Amino acid sequence: MEGNRDEAQRALSIAQQKWKAGDAEGALRVARKSHSLYPTSDSERLITQYQKQEPTKPTAAEEEKAVPAPDKEKSETPAGTNNRVASAEQTAAVRTVLAARHDYYAVLGVDRGATAAELKRAYRKAALAFHPDKNTARGADDAFKLVAHAFTVLSDADKRTHYDRFGDKQPTASAAGRGGYAHAGNQEITPEDLFNMFFGGGGGPAFATASAANGGRFGVQFGPGIRTARHRQQQQQRHREEEEEQTLWGMCRQLAPLLVLVLAFFGASLASLLIGSTDHHPQYAFERGAGLTAERRTAHRGVTYWVAAGEALRPLAPTFEHNVEAQYVARLQRRCRQQQEHKRMAVYQAQGWFGIGDDVVRLRKAQEMPLPACDELRTFK
Repeated sequence: MEGNRDEAQRALSIAQQKWKAGDAEGALRVARKSHSLYPTSDSERLITQYQKQEPTKPTAAEEEKAVPAPDKEKSETPAGTNNRVASAEQTAAVRTVLAARHDYYAVLGVDRGATAAELKRAYRKAALAFHPDKNTARGADDAFKLVAHAFTVLSDADKRTHYDRFGDKQPTASAAGRGGYAHAGNQEITPEDLFNMFFGGGGGPAFATASAANGGRFGVQFGPGIRTARHRQQQQQRHREEEEEQTLWGMCRQLAPLLVLVLAFFGASLASLLIGSTDHHPQYAFERGAGLTAERRTAHRGVTYWVAAGEALRPLAPTFEHNVEAQYVARLQRRCRQQQEHKRMAVYQAQGWFGIGDDVVRLRKAQEMPLPACDELRTFK
């Protein structure tokens, strides 16, 4: 969750801008996304505010100054770009994407085995190439929507499976034609919102939000800052990968002494068998069961185990109880890993995809899930 802090903060800024612009539904939707990425008191406060209050209506003076937004369905080029002529490469790229509208892999320019990381890279590249404020070719707006819809389908495991089997005959109506796509709760997130979630729209050195010159409609100005933002994202990705490697190496170092202990005990037991030792090693279990009704405890760590009734007072081999304790530690480690994996899957399922379809109550419950085996393992001495 810590790695999502920046994206959550950007989403929260976008939500506040939508609220000020009078888009209450969009503000609530993006605020919920921010909370699912990285829950904070600010996101909780804004969600409560957006659910209970109505957005402030513009004054009469503001309404007189307001410029009506152009019809997105009829407009071929965005406002403010009429003086720019599309290049031959832009026109050809738009035609290529629109011609492949039924092949989402071709739309993004990836093969059918593309990974999640490859899909994200392809979307970033295509979204920048076809954004109507940069590409003025006829049909660039439709290509931009199609790229967003293709990424939405292929980045979701269930939707991708359905698409691979049945093609673009989705259960819902054509979301790309409406300029958005359906998700949990029958809500929609527009291609512009998806673009902002990737590139931090609404602020920052890479982009400037269009205002009156763009008729109040979404727009970005492209410049050298894109390289800076992209470089910063790459650095953050490398930093997260390094942290994961360090975490894995740290776990290995913590488990190394226990593994050495277990191997030593097993080695001693194996050596005892090879040399034909007559030391007594009775059958035992850590839970009472059929034939194992006598309770015993190890002298060193006090581990409880059960043996047959006739073995309760019989002398044991010197290494037997060490072996019992080593087996108990290994048992705790297995249970700890199982509990950690169960908790991780519960958190992942509650988050949804990219914060879409999240369940806040379920997520909080998953994050607070106890790990009793891990707790006992840490305190085991």
